[in-house]
Amino acid sequence: MATKTVLTLGVALLIAACTSTSPPPAERRNAATSPVAATPTADAQAAAMSSPSPLGAAGCRPPSPIGDLGGAGPEVRGTTTSGQLWGLLFEEPPYRVGDEVKIAWRMTGSGDLRLRATAPNGKRTSLAWGPTAHTGSNYDRPGDEWGAGYRFDRAGCWTLHAARDDTTGDVWLMVS
Repeated sequence: MATKTVLTLGVALLIAACTSTSPPPAERRNAATSPVAATPTADAQAAAMSSPSPLGAAGCRPPSPIGDLGGAGPEVRGTTTSGQLWGLLFEEPPYRVGDEVKIAWRMTGSGDLRLRATAPNGKRTSLAWGPTAHTGSNYDRPGDEWGAGYRFDRAGCWTLHAARDDTTGDVWLMVS
């Protein structure tokens, strides 16, 4: 009897742990706990930029935080070894297999930007286009700017890697 009770309790805990209670993506992006708030203040932006730990939430190694710049569109913050990595997303998440997503990257550091995309199965894939250096922009984040396009050909967690001579960073995006 005790073994049956322990087994039943174990199964109930496993089911509870696997059940998602996260809000839909749009609500998650605008949640007060997001490092990039819906209408970011200077203090909120400074706090987001100074976070010492990898950014994200459960489910995607973790997925990188996505927020709205108050009308400029969704933005993603990368996790870096040093410096900063930001991406302005020209297509609204969530992303689906077959989507092509344009991202304007801003990254601190020196040297040319090198980008790569890694599919959920670990295979590196080619970018749809880019990176292309931007000489002028109103996207207000630190660093130099480039544009690039990604085409997602499978569902799961994608790793978008960016590197300059003295800085590397990653963004993790879910694709369904």
